Amino acid sequence: MELKSTLKKLESSKEFKEWRKSNKDDYFSYAISTIESNNQTEWQLGYYNKKNDKLTTFMFDNGDIRISPEEEVFKRPDMEVNKIDLKRLKLSFDFILKKIDNLLKNDYSKELVIKKIIILQNIEKFGNIWNVTCVSQSFNVINAKIDIENGNVVEHKSASIFEFKKSS
Repeated sequence: MELKSTLKKLESSKEFKEWRKSNKDDYFSYAISTIESNNQTEWQLGYYNKKNDKLTTFMFDNGDIRISPEEEVFKRPDMEVNKIDLKRLKLSFDFILKKIDNLLKNDYSKELVIKKIIILQNIEKFGNIWNVTCVSQSFNVINAKIDIENGNVVEHKSASIFEFKKSS
């Protein structure tokens, strides 16, 4: 499902409008979805409150909107949670998926990907990006960062899942 239409559906809903009345300063900071066995999960949409450093997440569940209670942000203390500039979001979600599939085919052809985690976010080093993590059957993780405006892959790398365990 296209992210922009999901956002529009959320922001025109009575649940969001009611929430917005008491959360005027919160801004759209991330969207996340996963794909497994060619099935995409519904988008989760996050709004950040800079004053209290907390996030509210909206989820679609069979057409219904669920609002999670505000929660702490999982980040380093010196890290900023930036607003996503939706005016820069030019490319369709299908285009991004094709871009990832081409990258996997050309650079990681030996990997059989079993899950994709797709996050739209604005991170300091890269700006507004699609941050895509693919988990392979051989326990490797492939991460790619794609510019939301022009579709360029600005970074990609692969590592074993077990390497992440060692560093944590």
